[in-house]
Amino acid sequence: MDEDNNLKSLPITKLFPNVVTLLGLCCGLTAIKFTFIKQYELSIIFILIAAIVDGIDGRIARLFRSTSHFGAELDSFADFLSFGVAPAFLLYFWVLKEIRVVGWMLVMIYVTCMSIRLARFNISLNEKKLPWQNFFFAGVPAPLGALLLLLPVIITFQLYESEYVFIAERFLTKNNIAIYSGVIALLLISNIPTFSAKHLYIPKNLSYIFMLIFGILIISLITKPWITLPIVGLIYILTIPISSAVYLYFAYKNH
Repeated sequence: MDEDNNLKSLPITKLFPNVVTLLGLCCGLTAIKFTFIKQYELSIIFILIAAIVDGIDGRIARLFRSTSHFGAELDSFADFLSFGVAPAFLLYFWVLKEIRVVGWMLVMIYVTCMSIRLARFNISLNEKKLPWQNFFFAGVPAPLGALLLLLPVIITFQLYESEYVFIAERFLTKNNIAIYSGVIALLLISNIPTFSAKHLYIPKNLSYIFMLIFGILIISLITKPWITLPIVGLIYILTIPISSAVYLYFAYKNH
């Protein structure tokens, strides 16, 4: 009898990572809700919270030894909603709707590319890789893709409150943003190597410096998010050619 009860019962710790994933999914839904009422700042904040949740739910699952196929599929669906649908809808209602059919086509292209990106990532988890290949993604990961897509929106939050508003009016036109969104969609499904921090370890003698930098980043995000996020996005864009060069170096070295 006791054995039957054990088979039918499930420790609560096994469910906790999935609950965290559902929290991220709800953040994505809430972001869409704020987009519909044109509260774009709150929408982006909830997408950022979803990105934070996405960064910790897998680690929580490994900590509690509760990784599962169900959890992986649920996480992928939450990512699709939070980093695919939510940012695409935000950009559409913000400016892309002004170019009518083309704007909606770009939304569908981005969301389609995001779904392909996530499906390809799930398949790659079962592929055998060389140890050094674990330090790279193929293409831009989903959360960063969402951040890059929303950079034009985020930049205007600060520019429209400063004397540099003419920069936004001159360069952040609907046509330029349309082209930019198409480029981000292609980066999602590209094979361009980008850095992955999942298997990165910090030397102990540098841990305090890393904590200081991380602390400054958190403080900056809290106090000046609309300045910090574009800087982070720009730095990430600059790392893409560097990561490609490093990848080619290791590929040549291990050939």
